[in-house]
Amino acid sequence: MMATAANLPEPLDFAQLMTQVATRLLGTPNERMSKGSRLRFGTHGSMEIDTDEGWFCNHESDGDRSARGGVLDLIQHRQRCDRAGALRWLEDQGLKDRTPVVAGTIARKFYDYRGPDGTVLFRVERRGKDMSPPFLQHGPDGCGGFHSARGCMQGVARVPYRLPELLAADPAAIVYVCEGEKDVDRLTREGLVATTNPGGAGKFTADLAVHLAGRRVVALEDNDAPGAAHVAAVLKVLAGVAGQAAALKLPDLPPKGDVSDWLDTKSSIGSNRVFDLTQLSEGALTAPVAKADIFDIADLAVWARTAPSPKAFIMAPFIPRDDVVIITGDGGTNKSTLALQISACAAAGKRLLGMDVVPGPALYITAEDDQRENHWRLDKIAQTIGTTVDRLIGRLHIVSLRGRMNNELATFDSEGKLRASPAYKTLRATIEHTGAKLVTLDNVAHLFAGNENDRSHVTAFVNLLYQICGDLGVTILLIAHRNKAGDSYSGSTAWLNAVRSQLLMERHNKDDPDARRLSLGKANYARQGESVECRWHDFALILNSDLPEDQRRVLAATIQATADNAAFLACLAERTRQGRGVSDGSGTNYAPAVFAEMPEGRNIGNDRMKAAMERLFRINRIEKAILWRDKAKSRDVSGLREVAETSPTDHPDRPPTTLPDRPRPVPPTDTPNTPSPKGDTGAASRATAPANSLMILAPGEGGDDVEL
Repeated sequence: MMATAANLPEPLDFAQLMTQVATRLLGTPNERMSKGSRLRFGTHGSMEIDTDEGWFCNHESDGDRSARGGVLDLIQHRQRCDRAGALRWLEDQGLKDRTPVVAGTIARKFYDYRGPDGTVLFRVERRGKDMSPPFLQHGPDGCGGFHSARGCMQGVARVPYRLPELLAADPAAIVYVCEGEKDVDRLTREGLVATTNPGGAGKFTADLAVHLAGRRVVALEDNDAPGAAHVAAVLKVLAGVAGQAAALKLPDLPPKGDVSDWLDTKSSIGSNRVFDLTQLSEGALTAPVAKADIFDIADLAVWARTAPSPKAFIMAPFIPRDDVVIITGDGGTNKSTLALQISACAAAGKRLLGMDVVPGPALYITAEDDQRENHWRLDKIAQTIGTTVDRLIGRLHIVSLRGRMNNELATFDSEGKLRASPAYKTLRATIEHTGAKLVTLDNVAHLFAGNENDRSHVTAFVNLLYQICGDLGVTILLIAHRNKAGDSYSGSTAWLNAVRSQLLMERHNKDDPDARRLSLGKANYARQGESVECRWHDFALILNSDLPEDQRRVLAATIQATADNAAFLACLAERTRQGRGVSDGSGTNYAPAVFAEMPEGRNIGNDRMKAAMERLFRINRIEKAILWRDKAKSRDVSGLREVAETSPTDHPDRPPTTLPDRPRPVPPTDTPNTPSPKGDTGAASRATAPANSLMILAPGEGGDDVEL
């Protein structure tokens, strides 16, 4: 259908409109035909237009219905757009009043993005704030039009909005980068040069910036958080590309306001708003650039005039001052006791395991134990180091986070960026309140919310702690379990790489479960591998030399007896597995003599094996019994047998009702208890417990990071 004057908003002089459209789209006509309203355009006069009747015909495309029609069809044909685009072209050319937006309706509008030659490459549809999404991109449909189907923008070159006008503008003119096409059109109508990017805020890319190379650019900031972020991103992309680039946030903008809103208000000084905008823009471009922040650089001139200072220690060579030190070890190796005892020694000015500890206030924070358990331990530790709890008042501060939620000191966002938490601020405030110089954090599993196998997470977290060290002048002891692989660190090696010093607390004598070794797993300020052997005794750590001589003798005898018992049972299990019984009577199968020659016997000799056998008989861990039935000789084979764990219905003296035909393998069992020396609470009474065994605790003991 041909467009008539009735199709267009009134008032319009239709003949004048058709003439204006034809000349702007086609240029000067080649000839005027006998009927004065008919004009021919093109080299061969192939385009014929009648301005009075309002139609056109392209004779070279006579069979193509799209090449004939009315005024809107002519615009669509030449501009390669749809009906809405044709109306918008008329608006842009000033040939049609802009359609007012009626309250409550959705304002749909199309913005054409053109290449340098004016060809429309793609379009952006503004659908209205009530639509989702409010904007749609339309790519070529392959038939001369545009559509918003999935993948329609694939392979389409992105260009800035109003690129032809930008390229034709004075190179010295300011180019305004706005957040949307609406503002660009407004500034263009005001005679300014403006552009924007497709896709909205945050989508200004380097391929768009090349069109602004060497230009003077002002990025206009909308009055909201996305607007500020968008302008910052634009300036970052333009850095090193534009001749000059500056951000401008216009004064007195309403919330979420933009440059169009600003232009609609009256100038506060009575001048023209466009003039005000250019003056503000010139000021932004000529304003002195703020000096970029740089890292703190050491003043070597000062260094040259002063003597360097050696690294200071809280407890040499294990704990350097003003540092983060990680203490690792298996569960139940008394890492918490060690940290609390170091804290108590610092508060009391006492030595720890023969080493000096720098006196100073200490803060011990645990997320694993309640205050009842902390009270019990501290009382025992105070007795061990030669002080009392009341003498620690005001010097030692103990915090329990057990049962408290949200103890993590930091969180990580989806991009892996660390965000300090309220707990971190509370930690700093507590350190400042107590004046602590030694701070223990027990343990990392409760305070670190990141992925310990992610090096960036671990490094960021440790740097957060180093910030406390530097700002407040404190040393931090960070407690952590070893990983499941048995390495000396938790998770990946990231923890070791992040800290400068690592202590390892471990059991080192399988025959003495109370024996401990404290060693330097990593040391940047001391010799790696230095160690001290100690003992968990009466809920504190002591040196073996701190025990009275008589207790040391009894302890050594107890440890040896426990180890000999374990060796005897290991030999018995192996002989039973082989189907070769042993006895407690003299002869070729005499158990002590046989076991003394076996590898499992640890070369302890006949006499010690005999003593072990007698002890095991006394505590009912071995017995004489029928081992199996020898069918070939029609007789029972008797010998020694380890007493298995009994159930309430079993009786240790009752033989099995059915004798096996061959020996059954005897699984390893827990080593029998050996009586403790009188008065020695912490002396070894058992061989090393299996990893899956239940640790039996003394009255009042909370387990000290035992993992069950």
